[in-house]
Amino acid sequence: MYDFKKTEEEILKYWEKNKIYDVFKKRNSKGKPFYFLQGPPYTSGYLHIGHAWNNSLKDMVMRYKRMQGFDVWDRGGYDMHGLPTARQVMKELKLDSKEEIEKYGVEKFVKKCMKYGLDKAAVMNKDLWKLGIWMDHDNAYMPINNEYIESVWWLIKKAEEKKRLYEGLRTLSWCANCQTAMAKHECEYKVLNEDSVFLKFKIKGKKNEYLVIWTTTAWTISFNMGIMVHPELEYVKIKMGKEFWIVAKGLAAPFAQTLLGKKLEIVDEFVGEKLKGIEYEHPWGKDIKQFKEMKKKFPKTHTVVLSDEYVSLKGGSGLVHMAGGCGPEDYEVSHANNIPPFNNLNEDGTFPESMGRFSGLRAKKDDKKFIDFMKKDGFLIAVTEVEHDYAHCERCREPVIFRTTKQWFFKMEDLKEKMLKENAKVNWVPEKAGNAFNSWLENLRDNSITKQRYWGTPAPIWRCGDCKEYQVIGSAKELSKYGKVPKNLHKPWIDKVKWDCKCGGEMKRIPDILDVWIDAGVASWACLDYPQRKDLFERYFPADFILEAKEQVRGWFNLLMVASMLTQGKGSFKACYVHGMLTDVEGVKMSKSLGNVISPYELIDKYGTDTLRFYMVGTNAGEDINFSWEEAKLKYKNLSILWNVHKFLLGYSKLFKIKRGKLGVEDKYILSRLNNTILKVTDHIEKYEIDLVPKLIEDLFLDLSRNYIQLVRDKIDGHVLSVVEEVLLKSVKMLSILSPFISEKIYLDMKEEFTYKEKSVHYCKWIKADKKFIDLELEKEFDVMFNVVSAILAARERANRGVRWPLRRVSVVSQDKDVRKRVEKLHSLILSQTNIKEIDVLEKMEGVELDVSVNRNAIGREFKQDSKGIISKLDEKKLKKLVEIGSLKVGKFKLDRSHVYIKEEIPEGLVGSNFSKGSVYLDNTLDDELEKEGYSREVERVIQSMRKDEGLVKSDKIELFVIGDLDIDKEKVGASKVFDKVQKFKVVKEFKVKGKKFKVGFKKV
Repeated sequence: MYDFKKTEEEILKYWEKNKIYDVFKKRNSKGKPFYFLQGPPYTSGYLHIGHAWNNSLKDMVMRYKRMQGFDVWDRGGYDMHGLPTARQVMKELKLDSKEEIEKYGVEKFVKKCMKYGLDKAAVMNKDLWKLGIWMDHDNAYMPINNEYIESVWWLIKKAEEKKRLYEGLRTLSWCANCQTAMAKHECEYKVLNEDSVFLKFKIKGKKNEYLVIWTTTAWTISFNMGIMVHPELEYVKIKMGKEFWIVAKGLAAPFAQTLLGKKLEIVDEFVGEKLKGIEYEHPWGKDIKQFKEMKKKFPKTHTVVLSDEYVSLKGGSGLVHMAGGCGPEDYEVSHANNIPPFNNLNEDGTFPESMGRFSGLRAKKDDKKFIDFMKKDGFLIAVTEVEHDYAHCERCREPVIFRTTKQWFFKMEDLKEKMLKENAKVNWVPEKAGNAFNSWLENLRDNSITKQRYWGTPAPIWRCGDCKEYQVIGSAKELSKYGKVPKNLHKPWIDKVKWDCKCGGEMKRIPDILDVWIDAGVASWACLDYPQRKDLFERYFPADFILEAKEQVRGWFNLLMVASMLTQGKGSFKACYVHGMLTDVEGVKMSKSLGNVISPYELIDKYGTDTLRFYMVGTNAGEDINFSWEEAKLKYKNLSILWNVHKFLLGYSKLFKIKRGKLGVEDKYILSRLNNTILKVTDHIEKYEIDLVPKLIEDLFLDLSRNYIQLVRDKIDGHVLSVVEEVLLKSVKMLSILSPFISEKIYLDMKEEFTYKEKSVHYCKWIKADKKFIDLELEKEFDVMFNVVSAILAARERANRGVRWPLRRVSVVSQDKDVRKRVEKLHSLILSQTNIKEIDVLEKMEGVELDVSVNRNAIGREFKQDSKGIISKLDEKKLKKLVEIGSLKVGKFKLDRSHVYIKEEIPEGLVGSNFSKGSVYLDNTLDDELEKEGYSREVERVIQSMRKDEGLVKSDKIELFVIGDLDIDKEKVGASKVFDKVQKFKVVKEFKVKGKKFKVGFKKV
């Protein structure tokens, strides 16, 4: 088998010693520009298998473009700011909170974060190089560098100049664990089973009348400021004992009868509009002192308000609890009704002392304690478990809560239509990824951009403590007008820059840092050192190609679009390929917490880097994949077949001088396959359909090995080798973008033998198809031939007749006239490959009876809910037609032989087997002539094996004796003379074939 460890080590040294990558970049520097923008992986230290998959796809496209002569901008880059690094450093330093960071020292903490990021980036650079990822790793862009920070500041300055930067009070998702605001794209949703509560709120001024509300977040009731109803829905007042409860009419029956087991007694009906303005008493009004003051300032507090957008009959009571401080939708309706968004939670998610008996309780985590209070205070009607999607922090995986905080925002919602138009210009692969991004843009909200942490790009906003005027700084140069610019633009050094305000107060930087996604969003120009230098930006921007996983639809793709729309008024990338997520063998998403992560190093150690790349690049675009060791093993096995073809070529090239002669039908076939494959591969890569490429190349070199070389194995000469050399070399050139190590090694071995010009396969120009060699009809003929040969060999196996034993006749039966025509045209090849004397090509086989029945399991597995309808339309006539022609259309569905069971009654002496559009029937009887020939072929095999054991090569001639009545083919065994009596030769062997004794011996001439 192919020794990948030895090859990969050797090729890495070769690349490094000869500076293959560096020279290549210089060679192409005058070429047409191609801007690849690296989506920055986070500096976690070691590559996970998703990194390996992602970067292998990227590397393939860049290698292809380089071979086409493009000047490829391939700068590497990393994500380095933000919580993942901060949390790791906190873990190392045993720090648990912001207070402890302050005590330890912000300066020391930030320095530790910086060192952590740089150390991990260095490790990842080395590992990416070992993976054969050719990027400019030494010059990777890093958001922790001052120049990059200035590129981010430039964005904030531009947003301010265009009046698209504002500070606002907004209810945002908040991670209590990380103690920071969460942008929408930083939340991931998980399905939870949790308690929901039905509650009754007493109507003010009414003795026994209540509004019934429902919520899944019990803790938010402490911040309830109103109740929403739908203006056009019908509501009812129902009698419950001595009380009257108001619920939506459409939900009254399931609420009263199903949930409570009570009789439904309706006493009044009205539309929601009639409930507008009704005041109610908050059950915890006496506990929460703030309510009284807010009611004075904002009279609509604790009243019923109207909403046709957020109230429905999908569940609950039809009256929706509204807490403007605990959700963006609630905030929206509260704001429209001049009701304040009350929420005074601490940053760690705890209730403050001012919240009385709720002080110290934790939002979300203490829901059950709040439910106990509700029960004790008498307004809990029922508790029921519900399954629902709930947002979690993508970093720490904890459920998020909501807080009302002041943050800085980009005003984006009014740019939605322009962004949708820009997105329509992008070539998305697969198309559904573009549709997903469209959906995201259609629901776009203004982006919050600030975080309340220490490790990140400092928000470049300075504000006066007295007059509250603020100023946005766009660069270090601009900042130098107001004070001495520190060597490091991070906190805490940047916070020392202060200056006098016009009002006499002092301008200080706000304490916030920027969302880490803003760093990634400016990569499209920061990667080009813009705005500090203009030349690179003018040559390359916008990016020709980006590639990331589908989760980046709400992440990086979104921020790239937001940033470029704010600064350039247009998109920042032309084409985007999206791959799926990797799951384990059971289909569960890989994660460290589940312990199901497969390391790329594990796969590389077992089967090699080329195998990893070859396997993973070929997975379907946009689809999650279940990792399969069996699939990886198969790819390694197939690469080993390619390796053996190159060994075969080099071995025979020492015996024959390569020289092209007249093309035979086998040569024309493989050259058609070669040029057709080049055409398809090139077309797919040009369209960024890169997942379709590996199989095309793989099928070609397997075809070369398993089919072409098998067809010509008995007539190998300089001509045959010239065909093998051409197909192998061009296959390797195509494969080099996928599996660069084995391709480089094969190329260098062939270069030594055939004196190629280029120092590396990667320096070779991308090959062009020669269309005059493409013969699609010939390819179809050979495809039929290979199918028929496979069926005949399967029949031989069933009959226990090895292919060395000749048989008299085979009948090939097909209803398809094109199949019959193709079989007739290539019948001589079919006979030679299967060792059969004669062939009959028939439309129908006399004496064969078919019994066909439906394979319900196969149909059910493939067509799911449609299977019943399909099966009902299948009768005996249709089933037989399916078997005869190989397929059958039932409505919009296509069935083939795998969807039926076939039983055949075949005349004695025949053995049958099926292929896609027909069947073969083998005459299994042997006569004396066939038996003699069969024994002769078996003995020839033994002689060939003896020659190999003695170290003889094909050109070595022998004198041979054979005891037994046989016809030995002298040319096949390399014999100049054959004796039928024992000779005094050194190499002698006695053996049996099917119980018959033979004796052979030879000497080298």
